[in-house]
Amino acid sequence: MGKQKNLSLEMMERVIIDLKLDQDYRKIKGSLLRCPGNNMNGVKNLDIRMAPKKENVTTQANSQKRGNLQNVSKIIAVSSCKGGVGKSTIALNLTFSLQKLGFKVGIFDADVYGPSLPTLIGKEKQQLYAPEDKPKEILPIEFNGVKTMSYGYASGNQKAIIRGPMVSSIVVQLVQQTQWQDLDYLVVDMPPGTGDIQISLCQELNFNGAIIVTTPQRLSFIDVVKGIEMFDVLKVPTLSVVENMAEYVCPNCNHLHRPFGPGYINLLQKQFGIATALSIPLYGDISKYSDLGSPVVLTLPEDHTINYIYRKLANNVVNELNRTDLNKSPTVRYDTTKRVIIIKDFEGKEKSIKSLELRSKCNCALCVDEFTGKRLNQNQKFDQEVFPQKIEPKGNYAVAIVWSDGHRSSIYPYKRMWSEEINEHQS
Repeated sequence: MGKQKNLSLEMMERVIIDLKLDQDYRKIKGSLLRCPGNNMNGVKNLDIRMAPKKENVTTQANSQKRGNLQNVSKIIAVSSCKGGVGKSTIALNLTFSLQKLGFKVGIFDADVYGPSLPTLIGKEKQQLYAPEDKPKEILPIEFNGVKTMSYGYASGNQKAIIRGPMVSSIVVQLVQQTQWQDLDYLVVDMPPGTGDIQISLCQELNFNGAIIVTTPQRLSFIDVVKGIEMFDVLKVPTLSVVENMAEYVCPNCNHLHRPFGPGYINLLQKQFGIATALSIPLYGDISKYSDLGSPVVLTLPEDHTINYIYRKLANNVVNELNRTDLNKSPTVRYDTTKRVIIIKDFEGKEKSIKSLELRSKCNCALCVDEFTGKRLNQNQKFDQEVFPQKIEPKGNYAVAIVWSDGHRSSIYPYKRMWSEEINEHQS
């Protein structure tokens, strides 16, 4: 039948059939119950049940994907909250770095107002076609074995003057009607910002994870925090932060310069518990080959620093997504009897922390200066009976806690909670 999940015979008196719950469930169940063959000798009862759901992250995620995305295993958002940080270049080179690891990969340019993909791949023929048997669908344009799609292909790379609500509909329709077929990874180059388009994409595409692109400037740091918080609210884990244009090596004296300042990548990791982060230097060949329509990771030698960085980013993405599937993040709960917060890892190791201890060591922007690291709540008198009113995971590496004293912005990376900085309660 193709829908049967399990068949159980109990002493030939009872037959139990578990059916997959889908659009055909009622029809198949009715057919089985009406079938004359059910009157088998010795079988007194025929029990048809819904098959239990598998607790598998990948299966659940794929079941929610619509249109031609159902055969795409993982969908990754590459995002930035401001333009001009090199997000599209990073998305493209990440895509080809994943391909070089042996995966089947596609890339979708979700920016209607300023599509970059038609320029970045430099393919001569960029005309879209529909398959004869499915005229409402679109064939992606392949470039070096990678499936690509962009609104720029359809518009001839002309400027789009479209109202916001229509843009969301166009982007979602375009990605769902593209014949991606079987892909291990689909990289989505998100439009900059945290508005309706970004939220709609997160809700419709069911991203498995996000990569945040930033630059060392203070303004970029402020914006990237908004991006991380948006993905947290939409239950999309941040897999990695990439600091682009971080440094420059002078070709004459070989001296390392940081023209845009020291950056805030370490602060982002500490504040949000993001496990992987890396920096990409200012390197002339990146923009040179991008303008020529050739991804730099396909042009430079494999042992070049740029290829090494992108290979590391690709491996980080693969490893973090695998970690998400295995669901090995610790659990954090509040024991109302002992009045302690308990963190427990997947191997059973536990640590108990007094609520007051954790509340007083909050590192949010209200408690610690984001740029100097100076603690702002040193002289604050905390409620001795403070307790967590709400605890929820933030991505893969932290929990957010809403406290009974009204403080709502606390984020605690698991790594920090395990560290000696947070004192363990000795009962």
